[in-house]
Amino acid sequence: HFATPLPSRGLPSRARIFCASLAGLVAVAFRQTNAVWVMFTFGTAALADVSASDKWGPRLSGSEGGDVGLSIGIIATFIWALICELPRLLSRLGTLLLPPALFLAFVVVNGAVVVGDHSNHQAVIHWAQLAYLVAVTTSMWGVFGPQAGISIGNVKAFGAACFGGLKAFAITVLALCGLVYALHRYSFAHPFLLADNRHYTFYVWSRFLGRLPGLKEALAPVYLYSAWLCYRRLAGSQSPLWFLIWAIACVLTLVPAHLLEPRYWTTAVILAHVHGPEQTWLGLASVGIACLLVNLATLWIFCFKPFAWPGGEMARFMW
Repeated sequence: HFATPLPSRGLPSRARIFCASLAGLVAVAFRQTNAVWVMFTFGTAALADVSASDKWGPRLSGSEGGDVGLSIGIIATFIWALICELPRLLSRLGTLLLPPALFLAFVVVNGAVVVGDHSNHQAVIHWAQLAYLVAVTTSMWGVFGPQAGISIGNVKAFGAACFGGLKAFAITVLALCGLVYALHRYSFAHPFLLADNRHYTFYVWSRFLGRLPGLKEALAPVYLYSAWLCYRRLAGSQSPLWFLIWAIACVLTLVPAHLLEPRYWTTAVILAHVHGPEQTWLGLASVGIACLLVNLATLWIFCFKPFAWPGGEMARFMW
């Protein structure tokens, strides 16, 4: 929040950057992977800084050179801008690098990212986490109004993007094939997920994703639509480079995680919606009410619907 530029106030002041750095220290103390999101803050703040300059702004926006969307040329220009402007950016935004630097020092001393049992927190390549993330992010746009995650207009636009020409169709087929392969090969169930029937994710996996053959792969079109909508919304309201920085942060925080945990997606989802396009009051109210009802139902089940384990111990359902 402190480091986010807004049209009404321009680039964030040094005082706000310093406050963002302090907030980053607190965030990393709660969860180590928040160091990546502090780096995301540095990256997006640096992007806003160089984009506001007359030297780099036109080249990064694509208005100079004819690049549209996210291209290799624009990415290379952004990297070169960071190199050229590094002293000034460090002077202005350098305090944001303190939490990640302290985190790296902790990793060196600790010998691992996790604080507790290292053997049960081994990093994996869990590409399916990104599919779950974009599906959750899209669902939080609701189902009412033209800005909803699922609307006639969005479905038509998705169809036009996928089947608007031979090249688009070929890219869609390749994307679907790659997604199916990733879901088949890189969808994992951590031993903790299968060992604890108190958690809702246990039932999602044991009764659906891990039980019904082909279900994970059959959801590939849904995930592809969700990824397309996330890019369209975030690249449109921010910029394609901003979306790239967000996507890299999502990869670094989620893909190594073996365990299927909804809380792992929270930061990415919130940041996507905070920086996404403005929503109507109907859309915001419908999503807010839906989340409230889910939370009330979860709390009611937790409090009033306990169950007994085979040994007689009382257990309660939870996320």
